[in-house]
Amino acid sequence: MATPGDATPLPTELLNLADRSAAPAAVRVALARLSEAAPGALEAAVADAALAHSLVSVLAASRSLTRLLEARPMDSLAVLAANSNRLAPNAATAEDLVSWRNLEFLRIAARDLTGLDTLDEVGANLAALGRDVLQASWQLTEDDDTTIAIIGMGKLGGNELNYSSDIDVLFVGEGPRKELDRRARAIMDIARRCFRVDANLRPEGRDGPLVRTVESYEAYWDRWAEPWEFQALLKARPVAGDTALGEHWLGAAQRWLWARPFDAEALRSLRAMKARTEAEVARKGLGNRELKRGPGGIRDIEFTVQLLQLVHGHLDPDLRGATTLTMLDEMASAGYIDDNDAEKMASSYRELRTVEHRLQLVDEQQVHTLPTDDASLDRLARVMGRRDEPRGTAAEQLERDLIHIQTTVRGIHERVYFRPLLEAFAATSRDAASLSSEATEVRLAAFGFIDARRTAAALGELTRGLNRSSRLMQQMLPLLLDWLSLSPDPDLGLLLIRNLLTGPRQSRQIAETFRESPAAAQS
Repeated sequence: MATPGDATPLPTELLNLADRSAAPAAVRVALARLSEAAPGALEAAVADAALAHSLVSVLAASRSLTRLLEARPMDSLAVLAANSNRLAPNAATAEDLVSWRNLEFLRIAARDLTGLDTLDEVGANLAALGRDVLQASWQLTEDDDTTIAIIGMGKLGGNELNYSSDIDVLFVGEGPRKELDRRARAIMDIARRCFRVDANLRPEGRDGPLVRTVESYEAYWDRWAEPWEFQALLKARPVAGDTALGEHWLGAAQRWLWARPFDAEALRSLRAMKARTEAEVARKGLGNRELKRGPGGIRDIEFTVQLLQLVHGHLDPDLRGATTLTMLDEMASAGYIDDNDAEKMASSYRELRTVEHRLQLVDEQQVHTLPTDDASLDRLARVMGRRDEPRGTAAEQLERDLIHIQTTVRGIHERVYFRPLLEAFAATSRDAASLSSEATEVRLAAFGFIDARRTAAALGELTRGLNRSSRLMQQMLPLLLDWLSLSPDPDLGLLLIRNLLTGPRQSRQIAETFRESPAAAQS
């Protein structure tokens, strides 16, 4: 069956798939162009149902990948036909690197759009692509004068990259400063042919040196680093370059991040910074269309997780990971966040990130807002699997679903991110770090405990061990002591608490009570 005006009839099987796709007209036009660019190229798709599904899905979702298919039809179709096999990096030259990157990007997108990979796997695949590009760029600039490691920040370091994320990096190096700077810029020049590369998260931003030694980073963290810079270190991981130097840098960064408790002033600083970001979004009038920084958006989830990491991570090493969903699961299992809240945030995060991916796949642009024109919004909704129904058009259903998600996320974020217990933990965290000192018994006596030695032994029982309950109790002890000191009989109060915490189930329940309502716990 031919379409009007076509020089060559298109296969009926592909036309039927096009008509059921998210963008029938666009797919038909693209198929015709492919047929003209490489006569006979579509025959393989007719014989391979999986290939046909991948091809039509990509054509419906992405104009940029459609252009790649039209420019390199045989190479692109070969990748789609074998999309389960990751392409080996080819980086003999910068041009080879760009060519390989484009085909691997196509493979990742096709597996995503056809449902073969989960959101977590897609983010990890894109991060692996970013790492490979940086490693190849490092290899293409290798010399005998410099040693450089590349640190991935943000979603690259977190192994959860977007289709159009900036690649945020830091450089750590050894060697002549001028040569280090020259090589780092050469690495970025090559990598920027594949991704946007940003090194402005480095100490002092654009005004600071592009490459520092490990010792220089440590001096900066000691004297000048702001709370948001320590928050950024949560996702910092070596991604390319000299392995030993990268691991040396990571060890130093982890020590500075976790050695000192996150105090109340730092907590307030992060909250104020987020409030300023939200005010900027509000001034732009984007409302619910802004999926990343708007109320109930991706940042609400990420910042909630990261703040809990900063407050609790210095005592709980399991909270020191870089990936948002992994950390959310850890926090739920440990009782730092309600299981139901964690489940809702995880499912919301996956849906919001998937919409973000679909927006960015269209033209490989860094887009986080829903389109305003009806045609683009309708196409997005259909790529997301919505179809017109009696209860509403595809676009109306998507908008309604997103508003529900944003409302849910915002409610949890406000309840957890501004939870009073976080203030209490942060305000007393420095005291918690010193509870095991020789002055413990003196301090307990000052709190009003009559038998300070027995009290110290009881506290040891409550906090002994490496399980989650013990770690959480270590953080809660300063609060407990403060509250017990106000009671008529602090010794008896501590005895009763110890009896309540005789098993892991009871410990978990008490921890949840403290987490949700400090006032109730105090009473």
